[in-house]
Amino acid sequence: MRARPTHPPAVRHAKARPLRRVGVVMGLLLLLSGPSHAQLLDSLGHFLHQRPRWNLGVDTRGSFISNRGVTVAGVRVGLEHGGRLRYGLGYQFLLTQVEKDRPVWEDGVERVVATRLRMGYLAPYISYTFLKRRRWSVSIPVQVGVGRGSLWYEDREGGRRLLQRATLWVYEPLMTVQYRFWRYAAFQLGWGYRLVARSKGLDEQLTAPIYQLGLRLFTREVLEDLKR
Repeated sequence: MRARPTHPPAVRHAKARPLRRVGVVMGLLLLLSGPSHAQLLDSLGHFLHQRPRWNLGVDTRGSFISNRGVTVAGVRVGLEHGGRLRYGLGYQFLLTQVEKDRPVWEDGVERVVATRLRMGYLAPYISYTFLKRRRWSVSIPVQVGVGRGSLWYEDREGGRRLLQRATLWVYEPLMTVQYRFWRYAAFQLGWGYRLVARSKGLDEQLTAPIYQLGLRLFTREVLEDLKR
């Protein structure tokens, strides 16, 4: 795999600024859409008084890293109130192999090696379903996470060696539309943005749009029916 030409830092930053602005604006619109603030607080208070139930979820999200399509997988555990309000803790990690040729110094000699990006972060989340009509529902899930991103490569002896590591702060607002065609499953479409701040450079563009498209399985209903 041939190394791609890199742009000067000033050029890369100039290209990244419009994307960050779009992400911030989109996040604010997602959070402010739907009911007014007073109605939203009343609704949240109403559902919080309902008996909570455990909620476990596994999902994947499509996104981009440096203009390459990637998949991010995650697992979440938390509580659910009234089928509308969900919150808890999740862990997200990069599922796709993201590789790029980079120059490294090893034993006083510079050589070009294939490096691989690894990324994972813990993310507290909250999701509110503000619209529910029969089989249709619309939700706003938001998560804020902290984790690590790192670049690894294989040295001359075949061992794995760390090239760079950075702390990541992640903010991901989404909007999801769901159609429940069966008690145990639903079609789900979602779109949003991932904003990433980092302590050190990883030579990768991590801030990007995110999307969901696929099936959602309701494992709790399956387990409840199996126990009967």
